[in-house]
Amino acid sequence: MAIVCGIAWGLVTGFVRFFLLNLILAAGAGYVIGEVISLSVNRKRGTGLAVIAGSALVVSYLVSIFSPWGLSFRLFDLLALALGIFVAVSRLR
Repeated sequence: MAIVCGIAWGLVTGFVRFFLLNLILAAGAGYVIGEVISLSVNRKRGTGLAVIAGSALVVSYLVSIFSPWGLSFRLFDLLALALGIFVAVSRLR
């Protein structure tokens, strides 16, 4: 799921340049990843699952950066990544 979200994240930000779009996409990816992990373990919650969701979002972000159409690294992207991790972890805590 992280790779699929990363490819979609890279595609959208590669073709649409909008300053706050990265924040919206990071939160959306965090929600999707958190929800998929939650559904795959029958809605269980825990610290271990939250760590997996946060790690998956970091992988998703790295896929979006290193994709041929993706964005380049910017310091503002770390704020978007933190927001996405927060959303993913809050789905599983």
